[in-house]
Amino acid sequence: MTPDDAARTLKPFVDSLVVGEPLVHGGLTLVPLSGPAPHADYLLAEDAFAAGLLNITETSPAGAVPELLARNAAEVMVLLLDGEELVGAKQNRILNTSVLLPPKSATKIPVSCVEQGRWRPMSDRFSSGGFSPSRLRAMKSRAVKMNLEMSGEARSDQGEVWDEVQRCMSAAGAASPTMAMHDAIEQRKESLEDYARALPWPEGSRGMVAAIGGKLAALDMFDKPETLRRMWPRLVGGYALDALTRGAREGGEFTGKGARELLEHLAGLACQSCPTVGVGEDWRFDSVAVVGQALVLQPACVHLSAFPNDSAPDAGQGRPIQSPSRRRRNLGRNSGQGTA
Repeated sequence: MTPDDAARTLKPFVDSLVVGEPLVHGGLTLVPLSGPAPHADYLLAEDAFAAGLLNITETSPAGAVPELLARNAAEVMVLLLDGEELVGAKQNRILNTSVLLPPKSATKIPVSCVEQGRWRPMSDRFSSGGFSPSRLRAMKSRAVKMNLEMSGEARSDQGEVWDEVQRCMSAAGAASPTMAMHDAIEQRKESLEDYARALPWPEGSRGMVAAIGGKLAALDMFDKPETLRRMWPRLVGGYALDALTRGAREGGEFTGKGARELLEHLAGLACQSCPTVGVGEDWRFDSVAVVGQALVLQPACVHLSAFPNDSAPDAGQGRPIQSPSRRRRNLGRNSGQGTA
């Protein structure tokens, strides 16, 4: 980590967040986050597809599993989100990281396959699909961070992704001749929509902390409420699929206090700037508790996502998230000294 990385923190982006009242349904807790923030001007991929301004295809007739070609014909940027599903072409994929496509551009984007048994054209281009479960996004985030550090490429561990899709489909009781994650989403659509109806978007919120069975699953924060409002049904569907496949109909409580401690923990982490696809900066961070990334277009943080770091050396010991102030209090107790 360089001195510049040590000075690069999420504090300016999370300090202004206000934690709302938790929403709970079927083992899934969502804690809304709101507050003012600088924002960027962009179209969401779903809207750009609908307007005929975004065209995502295989990179060539032969294709390449870890890359697609995105052509943005709009006069503004287009936002593609980490974990967003793209359906069609030779096989369904998900985004490895959030990307802001420049206006009037052609960009190769890093993806992972979530359909193991198909490599033949279903269409000549992709369309918007669902959203990945948080457990898959967390696993992918760890692998992408490692590969960015080693090779400068935002690549996942494809075998690990396929294994997680297979586990998810089995747990969801979904059948698919090509082992497509999209089939699990479609076959559990009614249950996922139940979650979306029971957990409506809280007016003015631009982020949320998701917990399953009382344990942190993910944090997603955007630069403006409108982005979260539009993404809400699909994001909640991804969290809900995790809740269903983990059997978390009930569980422990995750409170606003837990969300505030997570935000304070994130504010204290140094971030590493990694090679970026498209516009902006790709910040990566990890600790014994969390791992994640932020797409930053100064002065805005367009998308911040964080997940429990289950691969940390002592992650299996249930080490909780601790804010800096809490760590200082615990240090004072352990050393026999008082705290200010």
